[in-house]
Amino acid sequence: MTDVFVGVSPSFGARAHAGVSRETHPELSPATNATDAWLGEKIEPFKFTGEAGEYFRIWVVNTFLTIVTLGLWSPWAKIRKRRFFLRHTWVAGANFEYHARPWPIFRGRVIAAAAFIVYWFTGEINPRYAPWIALLIAVLAPWLMVSSLRFNLSNTSYRNLRFAFTGTLMDGVKALWPLILVAALTVAYPPLFDPADFDRFEWQMILPSLALVALYPYLHGSFRLLLLNHSRFGSAPIACTTRIKTFYAIHFRGLFAGIGVMVIAGIASAMLFGLLFVSSKADLGAHIKWLTVLSALLLSLPAAFATLLWYAFTRTRFINATFNLTTVSPTVRVRSQIKTMPMAKLYMVNTLGILFSLGLLIPWAVVRTVKQRVETTALVMNGDLDDIIADAVVPASAAADAASDFFSLDVAL
Repeated sequence: MTDVFVGVSPSFGARAHAGVSRETHPELSPATNATDAWLGEKIEPFKFTGEAGEYFRIWVVNTFLTIVTLGLWSPWAKIRKRRFFLRHTWVAGANFEYHARPWPIFRGRVIAAAAFIVYWFTGEINPRYAPWIALLIAVLAPWLMVSSLRFNLSNTSYRNLRFAFTGTLMDGVKALWPLILVAALTVAYPPLFDPADFDRFEWQMILPSLALVALYPYLHGSFRLLLLNHSRFGSAPIACTTRIKTFYAIHFRGLFAGIGVMVIAGIASAMLFGLLFVSSKADLGAHIKWLTVLSALLLSLPAAFATLLWYAFTRTRFINATFNLTTVSPTVRVRSQIKTMPMAKLYMVNTLGILFSLGLLIPWAVVRTVKQRVETTALVMNGDLDDIIADAVVPASAAADAASDFFSLDVAL
């Protein structure tokens, strides 16, 4: 939830603590790169006060109405959900608010649904034309994303002062150009391979997938920097000095760590299965059914565990890498202390809870995750917050123009 207001100044990013540069290793543990307040600075931790029971009631109503209205309720569902989480996110004695109206969201949903329907029908009629529709959607993606960010930020406020997104269409193109490239490669080399006729396989068919894998860290990092470096809180600039190469380093480290965990867990599972197989070999026919089920579990669990750990590792590193190099105006910086193992444990418990409850514990899992993320974040301020807020106030006309932009819409599903 703290994604809506964080940014950075070079003066903060250039500082070092305990001999470790935050600019060089921003994804490291905050114990080494996100020091406590310097002289004259004040720490204001975030607090999340939402309860799972309260969100469960919102979630149940949203889910039911979205299903019975065939998705038409989704704009109102999003507003109710976002208002709940923002109103329960507090810092320095005040909470956030969300002011969006449903109709811009509805327009965005219509655009997204129409694009999906056209793509699906085109693929059913003639798969050769589907990549062209995907290319058209990719070309429109920068405009849709910039419009969505403008809408969501302009409708988010703190202490009656709204946020704003100042990015342009060209900024969106610079951030999302990998989508256009991958879509263009898909048009040039469509994946029309028939597994029954391997002789027709051409290596060029895998070029779009290779390009997407190679450019995904760039796409991930550039989107976060698009948000952070082109937003403001009132008139206070938001900025981030994290670099794209940091995202590549995190992805590669997470990939190698995940592979290592999978190999170790796979060897342990194979050894356990071997012991069970040998112990039941004398009566193999009687145990063949449960041995088949057990073997499937032993093969899938290492992959699931490695995926979960990889996700927790990369997620926490991305948050630290951006937030610890982020400021809101030259006098306010962000500190993130989120760690991998607590998040991995949280994800594991959440997953098991959702599976065994047949989905009924989804609200409980969401609230726990948001609380963990919010309460590992803090603002470090050099000065009084009231003075900072006063300096960030924008003229009423500019604020009204940003909030009432007709062309802003939200396309997130």
